[in-house]
Amino acid sequence: MTVLILTDEGDEHALHVASVIQTQGVGVKFLNSEDFPARCRLMLRPHPWGGLLVLPDGDEVPLEEIRSVYWRNLSGFSTTVLPDPEQTLIAENDTRSLFESLLMELPVRWVNGWEAFQLHQRKPAALARVARLGVPVPQTIIGNHAEAIVQFVREHPRSIFKPVQGGAFTERVTPDHLTPENLQSLLLAPVTLQEEVEGQDVRVFVAGREVMACEIHAHSLDYREDPDPKIVPVELPQEVEEQCRAIARTLHLVWTGMDFRRRPDGTYVFLEANPSPMFLGFERRSGLPLTEHLVRLLLQGA
Repeated sequence: MTVLILTDEGDEHALHVASVIQTQGVGVKFLNSEDFPARCRLMLRPHPWGGLLVLPDGDEVPLEEIRSVYWRNLSGFSTTVLPDPEQTLIAENDTRSLFESLLMELPVRWVNGWEAFQLHQRKPAALARVARLGVPVPQTIIGNHAEAIVQFVREHPRSIFKPVQGGAFTERVTPDHLTPENLQSLLLAPVTLQEEVEGQDVRVFVAGREVMACEIHAHSLDYREDPDPKIVPVELPQEVEEQCRAIARTLHLVWTGMDFRRRPDGTYVFLEANPSPMFLGFERRSGLPLTEHLVRLLLQGA
């Protein structure tokens, strides 16, 4: 049996997980989407289900032998620009169609799978689904309507902004951001604005039914910008633990790192959930057994 890891072989987290899995006598293979279709081959048989993956080094992996997939990172594809633009488009579409069909239909334990990553790339939809569970979320506005954004900041003088899908740090909104010149950038891309939730940063990891949490004491608004935050394990109220499990189910996550702010009154406000969280730094600083629970999920199989 084989555990497949979606990423390149240089990813620190992937290498760590692979090394632990291999100590259990289970094989690990890496699949980098950038190798497809030029350097690796894939054959799918829809019915009866089956197929074969041939990696760049020539290793053949029957799809039936894959026990689970750790979706660490998915890049683009190695499609080639052809002289005929229409043929280039067809090649790109065919490449994506086959590879994504594998992501959607391979009947194994996914950590995490297609639905989870689709929702993560559409954070407004994910936040709406969590809010419908009754979980507190920040007051939020998402879009490129300049007048609505200015009005939101009037109503919430302490506001933050960040990309809609992700890829940049969170920043506080200042008057300079609201000048007519800066607001013109909304014609290039929308933005997410939220009320700044005062309180303590809390990161919650969910692995199956296991819920593990820690406080993050950082010197920056976005703790990812602090090179050496203090991370301390913390016990969650039972109600919040159950909310975290419900959020994971709703977002199709079996493994996730969730960000919360705990207000001074004790209310936990949900910010977002990551389907492929970086966890080694949290594990080293907090002592939480994150690797153990992640690997256990992968070894359980479908």
